[in-house]
Parts: sequence; structure tokens; C-alpha cells
Amino acid sequence: MKRVRNGFTLVEVMVVVAIVGITCSIGLVHAGADRDRLQLDAAARRLRLGLERARLSARRHQQACAVALGPEAWLAAESDALPPCSGAALSLQEGAAQTGIKVHTNLPSVVRVSANGLLLDGGTTVLRHPRVSASPCLVVSLPLGISRIGRYAASPPVEGEALRSSQCLPLPQEG
Repeated sequence: MKRVRNGFTLVEVMVVVAIVGITCSIGLVHAGADRDRLQLDAAARRLRLGLERARLSARRHQQACAVALGPEAWLAAESDALPPCSGAALSLQEGAAQTGIKVHTNLPSVVRVSANGLLLDGGTTVLRHPRVSASPCLVVSLPLGISRIGRYAASPPVEGEALRSSQCLPLPQEG
């Protein structure tokens, strides 16, 4: 007489559960790294967007204005000489739960924008996330106030270290 098996042994079930668990955890590890990288890229775009909003405000009102870069956002500048750029206040991080992005900059405390939209102050800003190796950067070049986004090629900046615009390499062109 033959014995008929109707199911799996305990060892077989445990092996399947272990394989499924390992497979799921691999996806979660990569998803966290991708999320951090996307947050950093979004912060770089919002960094540039804040400048563009300030330029647009100055052109729209035909009046020079000022904006300031804080540790987490573009802010209305506290300047006696110039009014703040309307609509330029913008958080660099999209949600309240996002943390970890550090802003390193040598921009002046108040960035001035002329009535025709030219940026009158220049500098370099580097965004850093502890779990992401690449650091996006923004350079505002004088005398025309042209801004560009790139990747900072030097080692991550530490407090007090001078930022160099030459280390902000342009992003490769897509398409």
C-alpha cells in the first residue's frame, strides 16, 4: 500500500517563507535608497525654482527685491534696502516627514534680484543627504547671475570649508 502525501513538510514551508522574506527585504532596502535620492533631486529642483520665482517676481513688479536661503527653505528676506520677492518663499523638502537634507552654501544672507530679473549676488550651494553619495549643487555665476544645477565632485563639504563652483560639474544632457 502506498502512502499519499497531502501537503508540504514543515521544512519545505520554512524554506519558502525564508525565501519570500529575503526577497521582500531586498526591495525595501533599495526603495529607501531610491526615495532618499529622489528627495535630494527634488530639493535641488526646488532650490532653483525659488530663484526663478524671485526673478519672475522682480520682473513682474518691475522692482528690485530680495530673497534669503535658510537651512530648509527660501525665505522672505529681511532687508532694509529691498522688499522681499513675493512668491519666492519655498520649502526645499516636499513633506514634513522628510528630513536629513543639509544645505551648505556660500550665498550671501540676502540674495538681491534686479528689476529686470538679474541675480546680483553669486555663490554655490550644495545639498547633502547622509545616505546618498551624490550631492546636487547650484551655482549662481556673476556678472549675469546665470544659475545652473550639477553634481558636486569634491568630497562632501564640512562646516567652514569653502565651496568651489568649479567642483559643481554640469549634469549630462539627456536625449
